[in-house]
Amino acid sequence: MAGIAASKAGIEKATIALTDKSWSREDLAGYAVIEDEKPNGIDIQTVHQFFKLRNVKRQYFVAICKALELNWQDITNPDTTTRGPETGFFHENTSLKSIDSVKNPVSLIAVDNSDYNNPFVPQHGKIDDPRFFFGRQREIRRVFETLNSGSSVAIIGERAIGKSSLLQAIYQQAPNQLHNPRQPHYLNLQNVHDEDDFYGALCSFIGIETVKGYSLTRALESHRLLLLLDEVEKMTWDGFTNQVRGQLRGLAEGSNASLRLVVAACTSLDILFPDSQDKNMTSPFKGICIEETLKRWDDEKICREFIMSRLNADWLTPVDKPVSFTEDEIAGLIAESGGYPQKLMMLCYETYNRYINDANSGLNTPSIS
Repeated sequence: MAGIAASKAGIEKATIALTDKSWSREDLAGYAVIEDEKPNGIDIQTVHQFFKLRNVKRQYFVAICKALELNWQDITNPDTTTRGPETGFFHENTSLKSIDSVKNPVSLIAVDNSDYNNPFVPQHGKIDDPRFFFGRQREIRRVFETLNSGSSVAIIGERAIGKSSLLQAIYQQAPNQLHNPRQPHYLNLQNVHDEDDFYGALCSFIGIETVKGYSLTRALESHRLLLLLDEVEKMTWDGFTNQVRGQLRGLAEGSNASLRLVVAACTSLDILFPDSQDKNMTSPFKGICIEETLKRWDDEKICREFIMSRLNADWLTPVDKPVSFTEDEIAGLIAESGGYPQKLMMLCYETYNRYINDANSGLNTPSIS
């Protein structure tokens, strides 16, 4: 099959990027979008092929690298790719030519923002830098009100709506917002293999050997933790039983419980964990976690404020001719995003880069003034 394969060194870079973003391969498949052809992401099998050093279609290869915020040319295997004589795109290499003179397929990838001061970053993954976090003040206030009332919280929302970024903001603000101090710990369950691995991670937070059951309850008696669990759907997979979920419930019950939980999921927890109901047991999070639904930015005002906050951010490197978007562009970006923060970020990133590319090409760009 004609296409591009990654090098071993390239896969090492991709694996590091995937880990840094706390993504699974399934997440990567969803984020590797191709406008018009694959707007909701590519097939997971393509991602598996990519990591197995096998050829994948060039547009899929570029989309994967773009999602990981990697330069796709740094990831390719030069023994399997070369430039077509007319298009400048890559295809299967039969002559083992050098790729030193290959041109970027600019219609498929975004320009590296490190050279262009693009403020619309990061395009994918959770936002863990407070400078880049925007909005969600109402949700943050409600989460801490719930925690301070003695309950735990479940943040429910669609994928790419900002749940992981909100967890990071709660993690960072907990020392100042909690009335009764708790040590915050964030754990993405995509990085946890099974419940034994989970117990190991939990025990590592308090610096003890891995224990479970009553031994864990005793070990936590002198600790007060705020445990933020991302991708809690993982607890429905093989390797996790209702036993670990039941212990979490036990540790989180009571006004002075060892644990307070903030969990993030795409689905209501009562629906996510029906096994407890089937066995006539109390749902592990029922009555423990108060659900907070994370919605799209359905107010045009907040979308507009986000765009302007990025264009005028004080952390940008000053330039002689700063970029500004036209009113028609802003309205179009908001409409196309559908209120999804991550999609709005990506669309703004591309629009900003277009201005920079046009300016560098010597074109007249009225919105760079």
